[in-house]
Amino acid sequence: MLSADDIVEIEKVIAEYGHVVDNNRWERAHLVFARDFVYDFSRFGRPNIQGVAELRKALKTRKIYSHHSTNISVAETSDGHARAHSKYIGFPSEGFPISGDYEDDFVRTEAGWRLLRRRSSVREPSF
Repeated sequence: MLSADDIVEIEKVIAEYGHVVDNNRWERAHLVFARDFVYDFSRFGRPNIQGVAELRKALKTRKIYSHHSTNISVAETSDGHARAHSKYIGFPSEGFPISGDYEDDFVRTEAGWRLLRRRSSVREPSF
């Protein structure tokens, strides 16, 4: 069962993700990502990003200069890992802010909880 300390640590990893990618603080990537991290882009019909080096390269051309994660919910999975669902707000260099969801899988490593897999989706207004 996840302890309150586990949940706080996972929330810190989610927060640190934003600081690493928004501020190009890649020397701190070891505080966020598992060694076999995957950014799952299958929802967008694009190939997955495998590892921190590929993620760093992919984000060099991104058009969002800042994003913020909120509404974090964490649960333990049957295999002893953890899954988190959070919302994000992204601020692009041009145009209006965007909002979406992150679905994250976390694994406990010797160094603590780390992000193993991230899936994102963009929310579209539905009135």
